This record gives sequence, structure tokens and C-alpha cells, in this order.
Amino acid sequence: MGSSIFIRALFFLQIIPLILYPPSTLTGGLAIIAVAAVAVAGLGFLAIRGRPWALTMSIFIQGFNAIIRIMMFFSHAVSVSTGTPVTDWPYVLVSLVSIGLSIWFLYRLDRADVRLLIGA
Repeated sequence: MGSSIFIRALFFLQIIPLILYPPSTLTGGLAIIAVAAVAVAGLGFLAIRGRPWALTMSIFIQGFNAIIRIMMFFSHAVSVSTGTPVTDWPYVLVSLVSIGLSIWFLYRLDRADVRLLIGA
């Protein structure tokens, strides 16, 4: 796979860490996921077409996702509703993967080769 194709794929795959939640959480929000997927795909398309603000917005979204996930992690990972702490392992694992992917996308989107592709 060429470098240009890999970089273009970055813009369309960046939706993954944004919608990565445990299945029990996703059941009620399929419409929101569809809207988010269309919005991020549109942002990726605009970034590839040479809009520097779209790249900036993509970097902002990934950074904001990582910050929000870290803030939510400690309050939602363990619940004490019955008096005994219960760890929500699916939430912990999915959150850690999402944080890792967002940080990787954040790092990768802010590199010079991506900026050269869009002409920023």
C-alpha cells in the first residue's frame, strides 16, 4: 500500500476510536453513530481535498476524544452501587483501546507527510 493511500485511509478510519463503546452502550445510539460517521467522512474528504481547517478539526476531535475518555474512565470503570466495587471490564478494555487509537491518530495526523498531502 502506498504512503498516499495509507494517509488517505487515516482520514476515513479516524471514526473508529470515536464510536468505540461497549455493545451495551451502543444499542440506543445507532442514529448518532451514523451522523458521526458521515461527519467524520466528510471531514476526511475535505482534508484530502486540501482544506487545512479540516485537518485541524480532525486533530482537535481526536485530542478531545482522548481527553474525554480519560476523564470518564475513572468514574465509569468501577461502580459501587451494591456496596461492593464491580469492575466493568468491557468498558475498561474498550476505553483503553479507544484512548490508544485516538492518541495514535492524533500523533499520525500531526506529522509532516500528512500536512504535505493536503498542502497545508
